[in-house]
Amino acid sequence: MIKKELLLMDLKHRFSFVSAYLFILIILSLSFNACNKEPIENEPNPIISDTPYIELRSVSATTVTEYEDSVIFEIFYQDGDGDIGYANPDSMSLFITDSRIFTVQQYYVPLLAPEGSDITIQGILNVKLDNTIMIDDTNASETVQFKIHIKDRNGNYSNYVTSENITVLPD
Repeated sequence: MIKKELLLMDLKHRFSFVSAYLFILIILSLSFNACNKEPIENEPNPIISDTPYIELRSVSATTVTEYEDSVIFEIFYQDGDGDIGYANPDSMSLFITDSRIFTVQQYYVPLLAPEGSDITIQGILNVKLDNTIMIDDTNASETVQFKIHIKDRNGNYSNYVTSENITVLPD
């Protein structure tokens, strides 16, 4: 009888020990999962590449009349060393390609940070494409997409962004 009681007490003791061990293990795993670090507003920004990055945020019109309407592209830019744009207005650094005939419109972008500085920059460029034309005047309308990219002073080209379809109507 004493052996049975000792055996039962030993099993109860082992069971409570295992239960306590599992309980502690669960608490520790939950506390480690709770330690996922969320970004804090005052922390330094993550490292941004020296190669420009752009996003097409919006396009002003999806239907235009040739020779009359303009299209304005709102482009977000980001660059890790701030070398987008030129002091010389003859230097072109933004390019818009017409998908129908692959013509490239080149644009001057002024210095977006002081020359010689090495700072991270980001912002919005509003680029106006004037006088979109029809390629074949016998068409009732034409659809075009525009591919856009920029080049910084170090010769790094950004990613390409492509507009949604834009319909060009005859005048």
